[in-house]
Amino acid sequence: MQFGRFAKGATLSSLHESTGSSDGFVPGDVPKQVELELEAAFGEFDVSFSNTEVRVHALGTDVLGDASWTEFPSGGSGSHGRVAYTVHRTFAFFHRPDTTLPEFTIQARRGIAGNYLFGPLSRMMGMPSFTMDDSPEFNEKFTVMTSNSESVRALLGQDFITAMVAIEDIDVTFVSRGVLVHRHPRPYRSSTLARNDHDERLEGSERRRFIDEAVIAASPVVDDPEAGRRAADAVAGSYAEESLDALKAQGGMVGRAVAKMVVTAEMLEEIRTQSPPRRVIPGPVRRRAWAGWTFPFVILACIALAAIVIGLVVLFGSSSGGMWWVLELVGLLFAGIAGYVGYSRHTLKRIVVSGVVMPGRITSVEKTTTSVNDDVIHEITILPSAEESAQVVVKAGSVPAKAARRMMERDQETWILADPKKPTRGLWPAGWTVEALMD
Repeated sequence: MQFGRFAKGATLSSLHESTGSSDGFVPGDVPKQVELELEAAFGEFDVSFSNTEVRVHALGTDVLGDASWTEFPSGGSGSHGRVAYTVHRTFAFFHRPDTTLPEFTIQARRGIAGNYLFGPLSRMMGMPSFTMDDSPEFNEKFTVMTSNSESVRALLGQDFITAMVAIEDIDVTFVSRGVLVHRHPRPYRSSTLARNDHDERLEGSERRRFIDEAVIAASPVVDDPEAGRRAADAVAGSYAEESLDALKAQGGMVGRAVAKMVVTAEMLEEIRTQSPPRRVIPGPVRRRAWAGWTFPFVILACIALAAIVIGLVVLFGSSSGGMWWVLELVGLLFAGIAGYVGYSRHTLKRIVVSGVVMPGRITSVEKTTTSVNDDVIHEITILPSAEESAQVVVKAGSVPAKAARRMMERDQETWILADPKKPTRGLWPAGWTVEALMD
């Protein structure tokens, strides 16, 4: 693809002629590898896909379909409290397995939140601001959420900017292996009042117009085999290092949180080369492994102790007895949970301090039915290189799982810390690194 084929101020019809046809989509199932990337792009723990149409070509796979997932708002109406609802949304996904793009989102500015609240809130949190040079109309119509300013500017050429300005009403999410496009959410149509569904699906001519516009918007990037290389060459290090440096330089809540939690390759090398018991454990490694459990452990222990003490005092000081035994049960329940948290902290600390370093390779990454804060938990299976060593299964969130799939694709060797008391249990520290945050 050659840049510069879209003239500034071009109309949608002229852009469509320059881009080519969006035909060739046929009803069919999404290939497994594409589906994994698509699930990661949506980031919803229970996302499912229907009405899918697929187009396969030399550069990758394009998918048009409807996605559905459940959302839980922070509040609800009446006495029902948190009311769950299902979101249905039409999307287009352009999967490019041979590229590596910076990960960021472009959202159309709509309503009070998009025009007035989003930018100031992001700056208050410490997210770097982003604008495209010499593109005031794009900056006025869209908000770009990224901490990879230099690589993103190198990726988004004038063709892309021209297309987005002409189309206006779409949101675009860039992930390492492709681009996800959907209409900017509008007031929903409730298809089932009892479930309060948010139905944003497109049908008929509206659906065909959407895929035409999605192809127009995405083609300057997804049809250019050198797009990822051009973006990567714009920065000295990796996308992850660029992002980390930007967040640290910006300061704010996000920067401070990242500085405390991100584990670098140098930190892991320090862990790997120390002989057990390890004396020097970097702070971010402690927080990712076991120290992050300290606050909930203390809170649960305090609640349990308070409930048990108050229940005993009132129970034995009251002639009627009443229902204070229920408080005792609550206290015992919280004590049991606190005990489990304390045991888990102790086990994780033991693995980091005394664990055995075992080289190996990742053989599978599978979703489980469990989620934490709407982040689906995955089981990552690692087969140690040593003969007769049993495979180790570690559980991790969606971000480490994505990094694990990348390593499995490359057949790249990794290593684990195996529990000296139970060799089939261990930790995979590489999933905590800054490199695991993005490709």
